[in-house]
Order: sequence, then structure tokens, then C-alpha cells
Amino acid sequence: MSDIAVADELAIRRTVAAYCQHLDDGDFAAVAHQFTPDGSITFGDRGGASGRAEIEAWYAERNPPERRGRHLTVNTVVDLDGDRATAWSDFAFLGFVDGELRLLFAGRYHDEFVRAGGRWLIATRVAHFLAPA
Repeated sequence: MSDIAVADELAIRRTVAAYCQHLDDGDFAAVAHQFTPDGSITFGDRGGASGRAEIEAWYAERNPPERRGRHLTVNTVVDLDGDRATAWSDFAFLGFVDGELRLLFAGRYHDEFVRAGGRWLIATRVAHFLAPA
């Protein structure tokens, strides 16, 4: 792997991490700016949003302070293709239940990234939830 490819993969991983941290901190404008201006999120059967303004509002509506916890994203596999990339990441969400932090759901993100303005941004994110076999 070339030094450029390594740098691109690290930048994509940074976007994935920034998404989680901004979401957990309730900074939904910053979450929306991890996406391209026309980016989209589809969250299983829980709906989704397109465009930064709609993404910001969608997350703000669904994540009041009492429902926030910690998003963990691991096992990210990145495939680069010029100024585009795809990535798959496993995720888990830990939330508070009766004062204790517990695993509430898990799944896998399927992402498409675009290099724009010197950054790697999410063009599309589709969240698939882990379900019993």
C-alpha cells in the first residue's frame, strides 16, 4: 500500500470517528458536516435523511440528551478508488438503562466516501442492524 493510500485510509477513519464523537456530544451540525452537501443516511427501518440541513435536524430530533450514549465503530475495511472509496464498519451503541451503560444495538455501516475540499466525506451511509439468525 502506498503512503498516499495509507493517508487516505487514515483520513476516512478519522471521518468515521468524528461522526461518532460529534453525535455523542450532541453537535449535530458537525455530524452533518461529515457528509457531502447532498449526502444521505439510511438507518434501517428507522428512516433517514438527505442533505446537511435535513441530516442535522434528523439527528437532533432523535438524539435528545437523555438518549445519548457512546457509539463505537470498529473493524473498518476501506476500498479506495481515486477520489471515491467504500467502507464497511461494525458499530455498537451503548446507552444508559437504569443508570447503567448497556449495549442497546449493533450493526454494520456501509459507506460511500468522496474526497472533497481536501477531506473525505460520507456521500451515503446505510446502517444495517444486527439481528438474531
